[in-house]
Amino acid sequence: MKVRFWGVRGAFAMSGREFLRYGGNTPCVELVTDDGQRLAIDLGTGATELAKSLMGTELGKGKGELHVLLSHTHLDHIQGLPFFTPFFLEGNHISIHGVDPAGTSLEATLQNQLAPHYSPLGGLENLGAHVSVETFQPGHRLVLGPFKISTAPVPHATMWTTSFRIEADRKVVTFLSDVEYPDPLAPDPAAVALAMGADLLIHDAMHPDEEYDLRRGWGHSPVSAAITVAEAAMVKRLALFHHSPDATDDQIDRVVALAQARTKIPLFAAAEGAYLDV
Repeated sequence: MKVRFWGVRGAFAMSGREFLRYGGNTPCVELVTDDGQRLAIDLGTGATELAKSLMGTELGKGKGELHVLLSHTHLDHIQGLPFFTPFFLEGNHISIHGVDPAGTSLEATLQNQLAPHYSPLGGLENLGAHVSVETFQPGHRLVLGPFKISTAPVPHATMWTTSFRIEADRKVVTFLSDVEYPDPLAPDPAAVALAMGADLLIHDAMHPDEEYDLRRGWGHSPVSAAITVAEAAMVKRLALFHHSPDATDDQIDRVVALAQARTKIPLFAAAEGAYLDV
């Protein structure tokens, strides 16, 4: 299984010379099995770059299929929705899987993102592809083609987001973004269970430890929390993810160096466009 990061930044997209190496797009991650089947996680602005790459596949011919997991519907995780080119090609089949937000439905939330006051598309029904919105309860398991997925709710400020343990090709990737544990220095049992023995853990690390305010983390983790979960779960590799929009390439380099000095688990900062063999 291969992983490619198309968007790794949190909150909002950034541009400029200081952000070129790690990238400025918001979250989107692609998983590809050995036989070429794909799964996407989140549709931030990075999804527009994923869409360009997919034009060279069956999805560019209107003959493709794609499953998308949504961790939640905060704007930085769905900003790419109206600009995801495979949606516009008749014949494609794309399913979006997520949890209903509190007080509304996932489909209504996504429809609102395409409503006339936000987008000229006007709604999911106006997309050329067959796009379905499928919901599940947190904690349920999903089987999407070759991908076997365990889900778990994790705390994110005043709400909950969904994290994923994804198994395919006898490999495991765990996605734990947009999470803030009650005690960032204590292993969270649900997070550890989801990540146990994973070949790759992709974990929220928006805050450098020295800048993290225990009283107001805004739903995101310090780097130390990512290390704590990785060590407790005995993962093989750790990808620091959801970088602060203010973090320059040089600052992220410094975060990685300091983090690696604290643990024996190989780690790196996720970078836009990077391919990784799991």
